Amino acid sequence: MIPAKKKRQHRDKLQQQRNRNGASWEEQLCEELNALPQAWARCWPKSWHGQPFDISAQVEGRALAIECKSIARGNLPFSALRTNEIENLSRFEDAGGTALLAVRRTDPPARVFVPWWTVRPHILAGDRGSIPLGNQPQTLAEVWEVSAP
Repeated sequence: MIPAKKKRQHRDKLQQQRNRNGASWEEQLCEELNALPQAWARCWPKSWHGQPFDISAQVEGRALAIECKSIARGNLPFSALRTNEIENLSRFEDAGGTALLAVRRTDPPARVFVPWWTVRPHILAGDRGSIPLGNQPQTLAEVWEVSAP
């Protein structure tokens, strides 16, 4: 009866759809990683408050922390990363692992892996902006070719 309630229900449905898209992307990527030779991957449980990142993996002897993001269009805004995700990806990288942002965009279709060290300084500095997806690695093999500083 109150228009605000209808609007909220619409927003809740939209958020639920976004959550389903993100969950399916995480599950799909985890399955793909497990199918690789010499690989192991597990998703962190969603109900765990302060979840460090979405997927923990070992691929060809490399430890990976993967934060999955699914967007409809455009670039990934820095604001899409929560404080606990930023902290845990940074700590994982400081400990010697490889931290990645796995981004799936639906329009136009794109699937990229953004090495955390390429965007970390901007995010930690509090810069406003977004991560352009155009020239990012599209496979894990391309991620290995990108040299860290």
